Amino acid sequence: MDFKKIADQVKDKAEDLKEKAEDLKEKAEARIKETRESLDKDHDGIPDAVQDLTDKAKTLATQAKEKAEDLKEKAEVKIDKVKADAEKVLESARARLGSTDKDDKKS
Repeated sequence: MDFKKIADQVKDKAEDLKEKAEDLKEKAEARIKETRESLDKDHDGIPDAVQDLTDKAKTLATQAKEKAEDLKEKAEVKIDKVKADAEKVLESARARLGSTDKDDKKS
């Protein structure tokens, strides 16, 4: 084989590889486009799964806020009840102490 023949073979092989590379590039770009479209069906630039997760997070945050408000209200009612019970116990204790003081004074 002479040098020119080898050079031509290398050129031919390089052209074949270049064509295959361009073909693979086009296929990859088409696949990327297809994948993007399947992930973002409403074409707003945000993958639908991310939008779904965001919506779920907002719903859960709202539910958590509502639950916190409910628990706060229940706690306030409980505090008011405990306060009222404590005042009754205090009044009862004062009444007993007052009657004991009176009994001691009579003796």
